[in-house]
Amino acid sequence: MTHSNRTLMERDIVTCHGLELDVQIGFHDIELNRKQTVSIDLTIETDFRVGPDRDHHEGLADYYVIANLLEKHVADRKYDLVEALAVDIARVVLRANPTVRVRVRVNKRPLDMPRVRVVGVECVRSAEDFADEVVSCPPIRA
Repeated sequence: MTHSNRTLMERDIVTCHGLELDVQIGFHDIELNRKQTVSIDLTIETDFRVGPDRDHHEGLADYYVIANLLEKHVADRKYDLVEALAVDIARVVLRANPTVRVRVRVNKRPLDMPRVRVVGVECVRSAEDFADEVVSCPPIRA
């Protein structure tokens, strides 16, 4: 079976759960101009046969690099919506790893809803989803 003939169930998975990022997010009065800690869960579908299964770094979806890229990326950005943050995180992961598919889950405690512990959104994206975007800078590297 060739790499391109692998089905979703045959993909290899890299996960990173509970990555905490401080982000200026929200549009309600109580959230304006405040950073909030969000929790990010990533599930990255990849192919270990490209190198990692032989203990080689080629083709590696390096969660250490990804976590650092995301922390730097969101540091000075502002998001109104959790959904926009999730898609932007997917975009960053895929610019650094264009051959993977990523599932991004973002959880946050809503400041304006004291009876709700966590709200969350989830998106799944591949590089094809961003193919029409103009990239004004080179691909992201650690």
